[in-house]
Amino acid sequence: MNIAYFKDMDTLYVEISPENPAQAWEVHEGIVLNLSEDGRVVGIEIAKASRATNLDILKIGGFPGQVEVINKSQSGSTH
Repeated sequence: MNIAYFKDMDTLYVEISPENPAQAWEVHEGIVLNLSEDGRVVGIEIAKASRATNLDILKIGGFPGQVEVINKSQSGSTH
């Protein structure tokens, strides 16, 4: 799984599976599910992400254990 923030487009992308999506479905304004040929969710795209959530700090890791904190001000994207 990869998480990337594209600052120039203000888009957050959560890649669940590294395959090319066959179709996309906008489930809510600005939130798109990318689906595989057989209907599995392979990615989630959130447009205008800085308005939808606080992106000052992205927390990635196995909860409730240790959390890796990535400060977006140090980098334009996280993976």
